[in-house]
Amino acid sequence: MSEQSRNPLRFLTTGGVQTQFHRLQDAAASSHLLERAQETLNPTNLMDVAHQTPGHILDMITGEDQEDDTEDIERFNYKQELQRKLTVTSIIGLGFSLMGVPFGMSTTLYIGLIDGGSVTLLWGWVVVAILSLCTALSLAEICSKYPSSGGIYHQAAILASEKYSLICSWFTGWFLIIGNWSMFTSIVYGGAQFILSIFGLKDSGYRQDSFLVLLLFFIMVLLSGLVNLKFANRLDTINNLCVIWTIGTVLIIDIILLIKARSRNDINFVLSNFDASRSGWPPVIAFFVGLQPAAFTLQGFGMIPAMTDEVKKPEKNIPKGMVLAVLVAGITGVIFIIPILTILPELNLLLDKNPDIMPIDLVFKLATESYLISFLLVLLLVGAVCFAGIGSLTTSSRATYAFARDNALPCNWIWVQVKIIDETTVPANALFLSMGVACFLGVLSLFSTSAFSAFMGSAVISLSIANGIPILSSVLGKRKKVKGTAFKLKRIGYVLNIISLFWIVLTVVILCMPVQIPITIISMNYAFVVFLSFTVFAAVSWIFYGKDHFQGPQLDHHHSAEQNIQMHSLSNDNTKDLDDFSEHKDETIYEASNIDSNEGSTSFAMSTSKVSSPNSSFPDEADLDVLQDEDDGNPENSILGWDLLDDVRPTKLNRVFKGGSG
Repeated sequence: MSEQSRNPLRFLTTGGVQTQFHRLQDAAASSHLLERAQETLNPTNLMDVAHQTPGHILDMITGEDQEDDTEDIERFNYKQELQRKLTVTSIIGLGFSLMGVPFGMSTTLYIGLIDGGSVTLLWGWVVVAILSLCTALSLAEICSKYPSSGGIYHQAAILASEKYSLICSWFTGWFLIIGNWSMFTSIVYGGAQFILSIFGLKDSGYRQDSFLVLLLFFIMVLLSGLVNLKFANRLDTINNLCVIWTIGTVLIIDIILLIKARSRNDINFVLSNFDASRSGWPPVIAFFVGLQPAAFTLQGFGMIPAMTDEVKKPEKNIPKGMVLAVLVAGITGVIFIIPILTILPELNLLLDKNPDIMPIDLVFKLATESYLISFLLVLLLVGAVCFAGIGSLTTSSRATYAFARDNALPCNWIWVQVKIIDETTVPANALFLSMGVACFLGVLSLFSTSAFSAFMGSAVISLSIANGIPILSSVLGKRKKVKGTAFKLKRIGYVLNIISLFWIVLTVVILCMPVQIPITIISMNYAFVVFLSFTVFAAVSWIFYGKDHFQGPQLDHHHSAEQNIQMHSLSNDNTKDLDDFSEHKDETIYEASNIDSNEGSTSFAMSTSKVSSPNSSFPDEADLDVLQDEDDGNPENSILGWDLLDDVRPTKLNRVFKGGSG
């Protein structure tokens, strides 16, 4: 018998194997096992760790190994090509720019005014902010467990059942990619329209020229691409600057409007005025339709996980940044909306005039009675548009890069190429592809402005459904596969997940409804038609390409040599401890059979018999089968399994102890 089999504790702490304590915490879920694990790693009890430095031992105990950044990618068996430079504050800034509160609410203000007015705009925003926060928390927990630039489409594959994991990953990935591309297109095209509406401040008869809008759209796409390409090493600074600019814009606009406005509405109007007569909908339905502006705005957080490859300690900073971005955006929205409602003029002055002039422009003009001040306030919002466009293209390019890396896009070898610019690696070709798709979608505006307007709705629908698939998969799997995450929702996890799924379904319904009735060809909401077109495209591409080429997330089964550990128990007396620990109902350890160190990654391609799924669900309570390696059946070459290795999913798992569902 080998030394490894005779003394698993000694093997755990010697031979160069330095297991981080937080992975051991995942495997030993109960406090009893944690105490035993602490004794195991205690250098006073094990002289074999004397060669370790005190700092490394502390890292083993706290799980705060600062040099372990690349392992988050290696667990998925991808080469780390992009540098980890972004911090949690940068992620907050990126999420903040993607949501672009002042710009998002300004360009969609007319919807809230038509479908309820003050109550819909203010309290609808609060409701959507709370529901979006629930969704962000649900995604944050999953992203913390499975940090990958593939984000939610990787997580969908892992969390779904083995039978559906690959196809779930495919559709989630396409909804994510399409949502990213459409969102970037919508932000930049809406920004072009917003900029040109400035001319309406001087000329009340102004009419927008479609070709001029398209030209400005192309210019903004190129500028966003230039910043992402040439200033990639400054993305952290750009994201932080976005927070300052956006909050500053909100405060400046609020203060100037409150100072300059000659008349103000009372508090009752701001908090309780509801008028949906212009919508034609019954009051309740009008209120829900009026949630569209908030739903459009508070959506970008689902695009953040695409930045995982470039974030320091992504298992912690991605979830924190995602949740805090939604929280800050929600508060900022309230601060922005209340002063607007306080000085809001008569609706007929905003809605019955020139449709090519955005209501927010007229609000500025009527409140300040100054063209110059109105122009400057609009310029502040233009800055927010620019930040939103840059951030949206950033996430779109990273999501495209990750999707191509899994062979989901034709000619994937082109889109995965990176370039080094100013000592910073950039997925340049994925960036160019995202820009090209946006320009193509922009050209469609020349044929039908109504259909093109549906891209914004379809973008949010696509992103919402993409967010919902991993959450639904986690709930159906009884949340077992998010056990041990660094960002824990604990007992409220189920509640938040269910609320998130409810909101996602409601979002899809809301975004498919027209703002007003009766419906005409022009006023018809084509968002669902566009989304169905995207879905059909994803289905057809799956049949003719995806099922034969798509690999899914590439998981690393051995993670690294330091984690090839045999550990049948947590004491020197294996048999005694097995009997002792089996008495603890809530303690679960999964043991994987021998994994060939030369076969580090596993594809999700179910069609190939030699490829196994790392996505297999946890064994049932009664399943105590001991699975041995199909090559040599040697239990000595086993590896402590599922939770200890986080994202590492071995081919075969052996239930050693009974446990709860987690």
